[in-house]
Amino acid sequence: MKILLYLNTLKFLKFEQFFFRFFNPIWRKVYLYKKKRSFQIRINNSDNWIKSLIYSPKLDFKDGSISGDFLNHKTYLSFPDDWNSLNLSKLWLYNLHYFNDLVSLNVFSNEKSYLLLINRWIDENPIGHGNGWEPYTLSLRIVNIHKSWLNGLQIDKKIFFSLYQQTDFLRNNLERHLLGNHYFSNLKALLFSGIILNNKSWLNFSEKGLIEQIPEQILPDGSSYELSPMYHNILLIDMLDIYNLSLAYPSKISDELKSLLAKYLPLMILFMKAMSHGDKGVSFFNDSVDGIAPDFNSIINYSKSLGLETPNILDHKKRLIDFSDSGYFVANYEQIKIIFDTSEVGPSYIPGHAHADSLSFEMSIGAERVFVNKGISHYDQNEERLMQRKTISHNTVEIDGKDSSQVWGSHRVAKRAEIIERDSYECTNYIKLKGTHNGYKNLFFSFNTSRTIKLNKDSIKIKEVIEGNFKTAIVRFYIHPNLKVTLSGNKIIIVGNKFKLCSGMISGKPILLNSFWHPQFGVSIPNKCLEIHFSEKELLTEFTWKLI
Repeated sequence: MKILLYLNTLKFLKFEQFFFRFFNPIWRKVYLYKKKRSFQIRINNSDNWIKSLIYSPKLDFKDGSISGDFLNHKTYLSFPDDWNSLNLSKLWLYNLHYFNDLVSLNVFSNEKSYLLLINRWIDENPIGHGNGWEPYTLSLRIVNIHKSWLNGLQIDKKIFFSLYQQTDFLRNNLERHLLGNHYFSNLKALLFSGIILNNKSWLNFSEKGLIEQIPEQILPDGSSYELSPMYHNILLIDMLDIYNLSLAYPSKISDELKSLLAKYLPLMILFMKAMSHGDKGVSFFNDSVDGIAPDFNSIINYSKSLGLETPNILDHKKRLIDFSDSGYFVANYEQIKIIFDTSEVGPSYIPGHAHADSLSFEMSIGAERVFVNKGISHYDQNEERLMQRKTISHNTVEIDGKDSSQVWGSHRVAKRAEIIERDSYECTNYIKLKGTHNGYKNLFFSFNTSRTIKLNKDSIKIKEVIEGNFKTAIVRFYIHPNLKVTLSGNKIIIVGNKFKLCSGMISGKPILLNSFWHPQFGVSIPNKCLEIHFSEKELLTEFTWKLI
């Protein structure tokens, strides 16, 4: 079984992923052996960069001590040991090395402290050693230091020399074995350093790579191909930064790259707005929670500062948007919002942030979320991480205790559900959405699972149809923790601040269970889950509501 698991995972990879997985460690050792000690650096300045301070500060400098509050875990830091502490998670340490604080609102009120910390990082992190020299952390830190300098931070020759050294190391350790958002960040860092540090080789390589990667990683409907609203917003920030750089150094960036930015940025902004709930937080499909990417308002304000239009998706009381390339439907009916996932697992060769969430949905009424997927609280490789990726943690149907797609490990997927039908219909009085996947099929039998959602101004009907034999089938509806929930017989009542929702009809057996919701990394909030067991191959659930 392990062999099949690996085969069904590896068969989707590209040849270059195997190639660079094997050769990258060799090239890294060769580079460290031959590493340069001196560089000729000439700084290319610009007065046209639009200042961007988009992150919330995570570092606190008080009375000579430093504390970090990443992923909702705060600790006091003791350097140099804590740059690579064994007592902190890998992702926590990555965040420490990103230096996102350099583009936060606090940077200029603590300028001296941040400059001292940058210099301390240079002195205490020898080239090629530790978390800070991994390609992704390098990429984010390189860009953040460049951006902070463009924003007005006074950076000296020592820091510029280190930036050159970091970029030179990165150029020889690109994440082409991973691709996806990591490789995009590598290219972005090379672009910034290529322009600001006047290195034509880095600039030419990064431009060529970005011209290839932008149409690859951004789908025609504007979505990131990793199909995560959180990672979409991270990629959107990357694109906005590159656009800002093109305004600051217009003669340094090719017309072809500028054209791609102009084409995709409005689509990406529209997708972000559509996939956000009324509270302006991201929806929780695949690896997606709040608190990692900059928040909605920060992204919109940054876009506006660059002169970009931010189209309004709510010009009408009722609107259906079919993001056919990513597979998401977004239905807005007056104050009701439904986001329905009829997406493939994607991208096929890097599904590390995918969940077994086919045909799941989320719903909000005004600014209040009602039905929510469980979210994620960490990336550690353990049972909790796996559980958060499984079908059981999403608003969809689970059959015989199995997953619609075979998620395993922290970031792996083997067999995947295929979407074999998706459709929508909009008329005067209602919106209808439909999706079908075959994730429960096996070598001997086909097995399709369908969901139809019919939405009007005061009700939603959800019809599940299973085409195949099964022992148990369960549909789950996870309810936002701020709502008051009661179940009496077959009738559930959900009360929010401005609405009251009731189950009008449930054809299966409902049970109300305790659960947890994970709206950010490091956060687990008790909530309720409505679980309905199938008694036959079709199940109809209806919820009606009224505003109060």
